[in-house]
Amino acid sequence: MMALLLAAVWLVAAEARAEPPPSEMTPVRTELVFGTIGIGAQAVHASLVALLRAELRGMSLSLIERQPAEPLSGWAREATGSGAVLVAILLDGRSEQGWRLVIIDAARGRAIVRALPGGLRDDAASIEAVASIAVSAASALQEGLEVASMPLAAVVGGAPTPSSPPAAADRHEKEQPVASKPRASWQARGQVGMSVATFSPTAPTMQGIAMALGLTFDERVEARAFGTAFLPTSIGGPLGDFRVTRTSVGIAAGPVLRSPMFSLAAEAGFVGERVGRHDATPAIGVVAAEPRALYRFGGVLALRLRRTLFRPLSVELVAGGLYFGRRLQFTAQSAESSWSETVWPAVAFTQLGLEIATN
Repeated sequence: MMALLLAAVWLVAAEARAEPPPSEMTPVRTELVFGTIGIGAQAVHASLVALLRAELRGMSLSLIERQPAEPLSGWAREATGSGAVLVAILLDGRSEQGWRLVIIDAARGRAIVRALPGGLRDDAASIEAVASIAVSAASALQEGLEVASMPLAAVVGGAPTPSSPPAAADRHEKEQPVASKPRASWQARGQVGMSVATFSPTAPTMQGIAMALGLTFDERVEARAFGTAFLPTSIGGPLGDFRVTRTSVGIAAGPVLRSPMFSLAAEAGFVGERVGRHDATPAIGVVAAEPRALYRFGGVLALRLRRTLFRPLSVELVAGGLYFGRRLQFTAQSAESSWSETVWPAVAFTQLGLEIATN
């Protein structure tokens, strides 16, 4: 009896030693393999890679570039051969009748095709749509969902993989059109950042906080309302000193040029500015007048360069100029002398901030 008990214990221990740990049974897949084939597809390869890297960074996935060569079945086997690969994406631009996007589930050995009848034609919106499809597929696979139903051999040719025997009905599945989320004809945008603008000879620049709300129409025209609140600055002269406060608001609009990662907008508009004098400390023999606000109005011209970090966040650099028709001047006078400070009518400014966009 004791011998039988010892034999049973030995068998259980041997089975426990042979059982691999869970991490070995289900390896973590952290790679997305991407490739393009065809002259047109290779022309947008760099733009797509930049977009995918930005999106995958927040998903703890790394992008592996593997350029395919015919036959595609060989590329598919190599791309999905590693246990670390989650999904393989191939943009096929060889056909003049239309391109196709092939998505391969590496774990299941299944694939699906999305048809791109008109190619991409260097359209930034279409490039972003392709990246969105790839990222959505990777996200679904990370959650354990199935995104592909066709046998791999039916999509790229070659022998089917042992882990996924083909079903007869799957061979007749048709290529499906791009199922990306429809892009709205407008986008709302919000910006916040730091601003520096010129002011007067004694106070050459003033710093402040800039905010803006805007709309983009059909990705071609942008309009926005903006405002800047500057930090108070001190101005001093022989007859005393005082503090100046300054705020401005305006509206502007203009065309925008877009690429997958950058956009450049030129805008023109109208701006109003409020300048106030406070906390005057006059010299002996000089009487300070009551503080009051002064207003001036003018036009604005600006260029805005925006770089997408990851949707919906971008960093934006703005540079431009303002011109005000009204002349502002601070003056002080005593029995023996007088002093004045003229506020520049032409203003140069620059801003650096962050932007969040909807859609």
